[in-house]
Amino acid sequence: METRREILDNPLFPALKKVNHTPDQDIFVWSMGMGLHNHNLITALDANIKDTDFKESILYNIWKAFYAVNLTRPNKVLDISEKPDLKRLNTTLTNIMNDAKHPAILGMGDSVEEAILNWVRAFAIFDFNIYVYLEKALGAKDGLRIYMGLWESFALGELDHVKESLGIDDQTNITTDILGKLSQVYWESIACPYHVTKHTADVHEAEIEVCPYWENMKEILGEPVCRSMTTKAETATSVNYYDAILKALGVFDKYSFTMDKFQCAGDNVCRIRFERRN
Repeated sequence: METRREILDNPLFPALKKVNHTPDQDIFVWSMGMGLHNHNLITALDANIKDTDFKESILYNIWKAFYAVNLTRPNKVLDISEKPDLKRLNTTLTNIMNDAKHPAILGMGDSVEEAILNWVRAFAIFDFNIYVYLEKALGAKDGLRIYMGLWESFALGELDHVKESLGIDDQTNITTDILGKLSQVYWESIACPYHVTKHTADVHEAEIEVCPYWENMKEILGEPVCRSMTTKAETATSVNYYDAILKALGVFDKYSFTMDKFQCAGDNVCRIRFERRN
């Protein structure tokens, strides 16, 4: 069992402080986000696979592998066993997704700090397993397509809320100023401090120096194992995430997006770039 000092030494907490977020605010990002991830996964499998037994085998393998990692508190709170009960798991995560007062949210720890850390860890391992077992079952092409779609759903699902918070409407002229602010909100919502390295009317560049998702996945599974997934999945998925936002804003023809550095691919930072098209 970790001490409070060991918990607070996790990279998550300095990152939260840098983005001026608190554990009690952001615990819902990870807990309700995991419920939504599960919902979107089931929806995507229903849309792409007709064979019920095949769909259930993918989900079963995802959760069996989750259990085997031995995240003690998440396994206990979500009631995951060596032979996962998919129906019960789906009910629990659906209820968490729809109820900010669900007892499992704070039940992930003896303090809110321990609880949010366990949700970050649980989300990272769940997400890792989603890609791994989609690829095993469906192959690289279809597995990645479905995985990218799950994250695209996250991007577009939050867009209206982010637009409202920034005062963006259909009459707003989308500039690099707007794109930079929007990008910062998205990154900092998952406790990734955002450092602008270049900003002009034509280009917005920024670097992400700490990613709690990656840091905790790496701590639990080990960097080589994590890289076996992230170099195939997270790189393409991250670029597609922002391409989807540009398309939804109606400015994909005016601005491009790319990332040329990824911590989960061996770089010391993640680097993003929006650029006005010629």
